[in-house]
Amino acid sequence: MFQTRADISMFVLNTVLVAITLATAAYLMIAAILVNFTLSTHAFPAALDFGTSTTVLISASVLALLAWLLGMAIHEISLSRAEFERVSRLDPLSGLLNRPAFVEELAGRTVNGFFVLFDVDRFKFVNDGHGHAAGDAAIVAVAEELARVFSPPHLVGRFGGSAFAVFFENEDRGDCGMLVEEVRRSVAARRVETAHGVAAVTLSAGIADRPAERAFEATFEAADRALYLAKSLGRDRATHEDEGDGLLEPSRRVAAGGRRR
Repeated sequence: MFQTRADISMFVLNTVLVAITLATAAYLMIAAILVNFTLSTHAFPAALDFGTSTTVLISASVLALLAWLLGMAIHEISLSRAEFERVSRLDPLSGLLNRPAFVEELAGRTVNGFFVLFDVDRFKFVNDGHGHAAGDAAIVAVAEELARVFSPPHLVGRFGGSAFAVFFENEDRGDCGMLVEEVRRSVAARRVETAHGVAAVTLSAGIADRPAERAFEATFEAADRALYLAKSLGRDRATHEDEGDGLLEPSRRVAAGGRRR
C-alpha cells in the first residue's frame, strides 16, 4: 500500500470523490430539511446555488490535504519497514544474505541443485597476523567474488565468521564444480592490502547434493563433512560429499601398512 507517489495520488483522488459525494448529499439533505420546515431564508433552488459549490470546494480542499498527509505518512512508514526488513536479512559486513534469510530462501526453492559450504583457510592467522581490519577486508573480498560468480538465480550467504554458503540452482554437477573452482582461483588471485602488508586468502569448499526433498540439516551436515575433508587434505580445494572414501583410501592403505609392520 502506498508504495509510490502514484498510489498516494490515487488514494487522494478517491478520498476527494467520496468526500464530495458525501458532502453534497449531506448538504442537499440538510437544505431540504431547512426549506421544508421554513428554517431557511432561501428557496431550495437558491439554497443549492448558494451553498453547494461552497460546500464542495471547502470539503474537497480540506480532505485532499488530509488525505495527502495521511498517504505520505503511510508511505514513509512502509518504506521504513521495507528497508528494515531488507537490512535485517543481510549480513552487515559482506552485504550477503545472513544465515536465517539464506535458510528461509532455500526452503522456498523447490528445484534440485547443490549446496556449497565455503570457509576461508587459516582465517585466524589472517586476523591475528594482519589485524581485524585485514580479516574484514578478506570477508568482503570473498563476498564480492561469490556474488560475482554465483549470480541469481543462485543464492549466496554468509553463515558467520569465515563461513559462506551457496545454493547452486542447477542439477549439472560439472557446472557447479567449475564455478566453485572459479571462485577459489579468483579469491586466491586477489591480494588483500593491509597495514602490515599483503594477505593471501584461499578457500576450501564442501559440496553436497541438494534435491528439493532433502532437509536442510542433512544437506548442511553433508557439506560440512566434505568441507572438513577438504581442510584435512591440505586446504585450498573443494570436495564433494561422495568423494570421501576415494580420497581417503590412499592414507588408509598407508596406515594399514604401517600397522602390519
